[in-house]
Amino acid sequence: MPSSPVLNVHVFTREGKPVQGSHVLVWRIIPAGALKPLPGEWRTSASGEVRASLPLPSKLLTVARENETTLRFLVLAWHPQAGWAWSVSELDALQRLKLTLTSAGQGIITVQNCFGEPAGGLTGRLVQLRLPEVGTPVPLPRIPEAIQQTDASGRLRVLLPQGASAYWAWGGELPYGMRERFPAPVALIAGRELRARYHLSTRLVHGRLVDARTHQPLRGETVVLHTEPGKWFKMLPCDYVTFTDAQGWFQVYLPPEYGSPVVATRCCFSTGDTLPASLISPDERPPIQAPCERWELGEIALTAPNAFLTGEVKGENGKPAPYALVVAQGKQPSAQAGIAEVAGIVTTCRGLRRTVRLRTSPGTALVCTFADAKGQFRLPLREGQWQLRAHPIRSGTRPDTSSQGLSMVPPVTTETRWTALSLRAGQTAHVQLVVSAREQARVMQS
Repeated sequence: MPSSPVLNVHVFTREGKPVQGSHVLVWRIIPAGALKPLPGEWRTSASGEVRASLPLPSKLLTVARENETTLRFLVLAWHPQAGWAWSVSELDALQRLKLTLTSAGQGIITVQNCFGEPAGGLTGRLVQLRLPEVGTPVPLPRIPEAIQQTDASGRLRVLLPQGASAYWAWGGELPYGMRERFPAPVALIAGRELRARYHLSTRLVHGRLVDARTHQPLRGETVVLHTEPGKWFKMLPCDYVTFTDAQGWFQVYLPPEYGSPVVATRCCFSTGDTLPASLISPDERPPIQAPCERWELGEIALTAPNAFLTGEVKGENGKPAPYALVVAQGKQPSAQAGIAEVAGIVTTCRGLRRTVRLRTSPGTALVCTFADAKGQFRLPLREGQWQLRAHPIRSGTRPDTSSQGLSMVPPVTTETRWTALSLRAGQTAHVQLVVSAREQARVMQS
């Protein structure tokens, strides 16, 4: 039985200094020209050396010796600061291989959204090389140190190997538009900048809620973006809910994958007041494509809640329903004296900027909260007649209740469980709810 061959590689910089921590990968080049990766990944020592036994089957070595077949290998070295090196070598040469790391240049990537704003924090890596001495693409394994991300200016620089073609792929939690824009790896060329611009495919409403009497911020207030598909879409209206932060600020938006921004929307508040929040009317024929919209509503004064509802949510089995979504819905359109008109600014990704004055309309008040891990909740409400329902969430984990979080309220069906309640000013009521198990709330990704 032949002894296991030895891999002995020394990795240096151009100046001849050993490089510690270089990744060394080995493939066997099979006769058909394809690459077969050898199991294992090695790192160079302080002296820039890797010394290890090559995991080759003894049968392969025996057959190669008997048939006088030359075994050829691709050895690739990479270091995040020093660059790349590779060699196509025969088996005997692997025992005394020297590689010099170089970087032929840098590939620069700049990413912006459709408003021209830098997209920082997007991650990706080189996934493939095409080397002149190898007839097939070289797939690169996932190495944590090789994952890079765009900086605050939306840029990143990638070291590229000399004389080779490199392909970059985005990964991680990417915006919807980036996934649509880059479904496959893209080529990077040294000295050239890859400019990427992606469509947000959304409509966003931003504003601040304050107490109409004290002008203090209203924290934890429910804000809903309600879709109005009209006759042009065969889809049900949807309610996307978020909550104000400690300063009363909120940000609610249409998730890109739900046909936005061609669907008309209204912004709804917990008082029952609603505002138009789209340049598209539900009565208009929607365009095939529509620009992204941003609605800045500024400060909006609402009457503050004057009652509280506490309680527990349980499943059909009688056990607590952790993190269930609790929905309180007014029995009739709000009769409270609400806001009459709101001034705002709408901008689109096509350069439109317009000041608008929006008249409110009365609607059905919708107030939401999430139960805690024990299924318990506390919900500030306004006096009046309410109908209550509760829904489990799909994820089963604690939802994001910050102003950056977004959840989709399930539609009402014939199987929805309702609990009626009447609240007086200053009252704290207690209820026990059972979830409508078939109607799950969906927590959306930011």
